[in-house]
Amino acid sequence: MKQNIRKQIDYLLKITDKIGIVEHCCFDKPNYVEGYCVDDNARAVQVCLGFQNEYPILKKVLPTYFGFIKSAIKKDKLYNDLNSDLSWKNDFIINGEHYGRTLAALGEINNLESSRLFEQIYSFFTEKKSPYIRVTSQIIWGLKNYRPEDIKIWADAMVLQYMKEKTNNWKWFESLISYDSGRLPMALLAAYQTTKNEQYLEIALESLDFLTNLIFDKEKDCFVFPGNVGWLTKNNSRAIFDQQPIEAGSATEVYSLAFLIVKNKKYKDLALKSFGWYSGKNILKVNMIDEKTGGIYDGFSEKKVNKNQGAESILSYLLANNALAKIS
Repeated sequence: MKQNIRKQIDYLLKITDKIGIVEHCCFDKPNYVEGYCVDDNARAVQVCLGFQNEYPILKKVLPTYFGFIKSAIKKDKLYNDLNSDLSWKNDFIINGEHYGRTLAALGEINNLESSRLFEQIYSFFTEKKSPYIRVTSQIIWGLKNYRPEDIKIWADAMVLQYMKEKTNNWKWFESLISYDSGRLPMALLAAYQTTKNEQYLEIALESLDFLTNLIFDKEKDCFVFPGNVGWLTKNNSRAIFDQQPIEAGSATEVYSLAFLIVKNKKYKDLALKSFGWYSGKNILKVNMIDEKTGGIYDGFSEKKVNKNQGAESILSYLLANNALAKIS
């Protein structure tokens, strides 16, 4: 899969400047007014690590994304959004998702400087817990190289929350299925890889299979991810639109990892089908890849495609591509 992404790598570089990757775009043009964010620069670090051998230019741009993360650390806080005038916004959430995504990225770099930054940010979680389960899931991913002995603390917290929510008809970590959902069972798969705790694997696969039954339409033979105008709730309320690329990305990543661990071909097939969402195997049968620019459209509603091609969209595609390449 990697050999087919030259345009996507070029697009990634196109929306990157000396500061970092620009968060939003007007069509394929960086929208500098909207600024930059740690979330995207952390994911850009992961993309560089995944593709730098095939595309050496990424080795040169990696320090830009890494430097952006470093610049966001102020005393005992990690800021997220950088304005176009290079001032940091103060309305970020303490221990929010950008904390988790940053730790996940730093955990993959695995060198002395990233280890120091990891420990600094990790120390912000003084009680070794986060109010947001997606942050917990990302922390588990980051701990694999630096503090594998701590994985049990966070994985057990996910298990506890899962058990609180689980019923005969609902096997999920929260009372709704919202965005980046694949990241949750993926964390417990990663925890199993390190600890060999069978409970983590059992819950990861049970929740993943439950999720699959809800988001994969067998009749249409495509993924129909919950829309961000309402999501999918425990009381059976469901929104179909708007659907976004991040859902296809995390689905591809978790199915790929599940296949690597348990070798069940159904997960490989699901990884291929979820990745196919980008190229038109979706409910609208629209290609979400701009074949001219290499960018990924930001999503679609019932009646139209959002033709903006922001950072999260291209990053989700590249991370999914990297995961899929490991099982191809």
